[in-house]
Amino acid sequence: MTLIKIIAFVIFVIACVTIYHNTNSFEPKKRILYIIVGMIIMYGITSLICAIDTSGIQVENEQALNDTIGVIKMIFTPINAMVVLSSLGNTFGKAKDQYITTDKAGKRLVIILIAFIVIVIFEINYIKDFITGVLG
Repeated sequence: MTLIKIIAFVIFVIACVTIYHNTNSFEPKKRILYIIVGMIIMYGITSLICAIDTSGIQVENEQALNDTIGVIKMIFTPINAMVVLSSLGNTFGKAKDQYITTDKAGKRLVIILIAFIVIVIFEINYIKDFITGVLG
């Protein structure tokens, strides 16, 4: 379990660095606030996905289920954040600096939203199968 936590921490650090890099048109305080708030939102979304996936699962060991869900949250929260927050930060920065028009930024936001919905659908299917396979 310790190795998994170390891997999750490394993924988290990589996500933070990637997001920080992709928001380079903003001042450092705003970048850090963006990362913190974004991670909290991504944690909430990942928790919601896990709640949906585990709603009908019957297991013998409730503690094992909670540990598995915790690991899933530790891994998927920074992955989701890296994909979504990096792209959003990059788009907002380019629109702020007027490298792209607001119309093009709007189109990018729609594409990011669609990609995130596809990722969430994949995660819903994957997480449920993973939990069932590990604890089944």
